[in-house]
Amino acid sequence: MTDNFYQWPDPMRLYPDQGKKSYRLKRFRFHLRSLLHQGNIKRFEQFINQHPTLAGLLNSRPSFSYPLAHRFLDKRFSTKQRFAAICENLRFLPEKFTALGLPQLWEKEMCFGEVIEDFELYLCLNYHQAMEGYWALELRYKPTRQLIYLLTFGKVEQSLLIAVIQGPNFEGSKELVKVLTKKCHGLRPAYLMVEAMKALTNALGYDKLLGIRHKYQNKSRLVQSKCYVVDYDAIFAESEGELKDYWALPVQFAMKDMDSIPSNKRSMYRKRYAMLEQLQANMKQTLQH
Repeated sequence: MTDNFYQWPDPMRLYPDQGKKSYRLKRFRFHLRSLLHQGNIKRFEQFINQHPTLAGLLNSRPSFSYPLAHRFLDKRFSTKQRFAAICENLRFLPEKFTALGLPQLWEKEMCFGEVIEDFELYLCLNYHQAMEGYWALELRYKPTRQLIYLLTFGKVEQSLLIAVIQGPNFEGSKELVKVLTKKCHGLRPAYLMVEAMKALTNALGYDKLLGIRHKYQNKSRLVQSKCYVVDYDAIFAESEGELKDYWALPVQFAMKDMDSIPSNKRSMYRKRYAMLEQLQANMKQTLQH
């Protein structure tokens, strides 16, 4: 098999055993789901093989195939909706990058520079759970390139959809979030990621941005666990979202009138808005190259 010819992946490629740890159950589950979706899998193989660059991508990342037989972006999607969404989501950003004359994200990640000192924002593949979308914004600590915050997104009809916002989960995480909030002039990091996605939506030429509702989020069972706590509805509501089928978010930054802000906080807000406007400018400039 060449890199440009795609076949549905073998379970062992997704879940190889690691030392004494067996992933037999995960392989069995993948195999069973594959059997239940054989018709769609054949159609998907035909679709991917009409797009050689996508064949190379999926061959190098077998986990990108799995959502076809499981879940993708929104747990409500029917099998037919999921198939259509996956095909569209694999194409829309690569086609945009081709039109702009830019290398694909699996060839070269896109860095939008420092949002604040020592913290850079990247547009890249989603290296984590493909069911949450194939594309991601990552906030990384520049000296070590450590991932600090993750936002994954996809496309639903003519809108971009935020599927995941995930913060740090290591020792000292809470203190880091406090430090980042201070560095971001009072803007908490999760909300910074939403504002960054507003800027990216603008820069990519879309005029609609959505946020997944908490109950439709694919990993909501983990959201309830002790290891991962996030309230999507609260984040999107505080980000000026309007609750509809999804959260409908503005694609412009919500900026308060300075006269409505207490005088002792105006400097902080000016710096926050300047930070966001600089990020927007960086995105537009980078995408033009």
